[in-house]
Amino acid sequence: MPTKPRRKTQPRARTTQTHLFTKVTAVGLIALIAYIIFQARQPANSLGPSSPTLRLHEALWLRARLSQNFQALTQLPGQNTTTQDLYVEPGDTATDVSHSLAQLNVVSDESLLRDYLLYTGIDAKIKTGFFQFPPGMTTVEVATALTNALPSQIEFHMWAGWRLEEVADALSSHPHLSVDRNSFLAFANRLIPLPDTYIFTQYIPGDATLEGFLYPQPYIFPPRADAYQILSQMLSAFDTHTDRFQALAQHHNLTLIEFVTLASIVERETIIHNEASLIAGVFLHRLALQMPLGADPTVQYALASRDNWWPALTTDPRLVDHRHNTYVHIGLPPSPIASPSRATLESVGGATHTDFLYFRAACDESGTHNFSRTYSEHLLLGCGA
Repeated sequence: MPTKPRRKTQPRARTTQTHLFTKVTAVGLIALIAYIIFQARQPANSLGPSSPTLRLHEALWLRARLSQNFQALTQLPGQNTTTQDLYVEPGDTATDVSHSLAQLNVVSDESLLRDYLLYTGIDAKIKTGFFQFPPGMTTVEVATALTNALPSQIEFHMWAGWRLEEVADALSSHPHLSVDRNSFLAFANRLIPLPDTYIFTQYIPGDATLEGFLYPQPYIFPPRADAYQILSQMLSAFDTHTDRFQALAQHHNLTLIEFVTLASIVERETIIHNEASLIAGVFLHRLALQMPLGADPTVQYALASRDNWWPALTTDPRLVDHRHNTYVHIGLPPSPIASPSRATLESVGGATHTDFLYFRAACDESGTHNFSRTYSEHLLLGCGA
């Protein structure tokens, strides 16, 4: 009589292994979840709330990773020793930006920066544009900086009446430009070659500085522009008008540098612009008579210091021994004392023909001047008279 076939059964060892693997996996998952929750609940690590766009498990996972590296996140700076520039392109992700900043040594761990950007939601706030990262920034500071791009164009106003050192001070202290003061002054004093060739340089002595030839006007520079780039624009702006200014100079039988020198004095003397042509006329009259110009700004130029480029005169100007002092030296100074505006240069070119020889500030603090023909009249116009 035939017997029934026996059922095949799984080996007990395999069943036992499966159950063991399941238990180990479950324990591991429980441990992992507990670790994430533990790290996420650490009160000392003030990460703040997570981005509302994250799912719960994403927020917990990122918080756990960041909490584990909280000290590096908030205290460890990058390894860059100089200010680094970064341009964030449209479409760049948190991963792209983090990688670029790690390559520049602005952050020491790109994963840490990326996780922080994602956790806080800054990844969605990263601006397209230009950024600068000085040395010593932590990862948190770098992340925060990514929400505030610098302008793609830097506006700078070169004011009329500034001397070279004032321009150098203003440019070198500008946070979005990269001008070394000493390098700028080396260019301006022509101790190193200029950025380009310029027409006006053929009309001035080879050893003349650029005092007076930095053209006052608003400028647009690229971020981090240096002395070379900035001087190139300023000198080119003046050079555009060289033929015009040379013609105005010749009209008064002056060389170009003499014309700019006179205009620089008029610039510093003038407060109300419609007086500029008359003030220029007084100085031209004095030059024709070979009288000292007696211009206070030339003495201020001589007495200047880093603390005060245009100090008030508190001493007899005739006691100041300086080649620019027009109280003791007849004629024009050897070089300009500041950069005159185009309006002032045009006013000097069209100077009013006058028989006035003196002028002094009016006593009403209006900024205007009183003019006189004789020294006795001039004295009577004094505010203490």
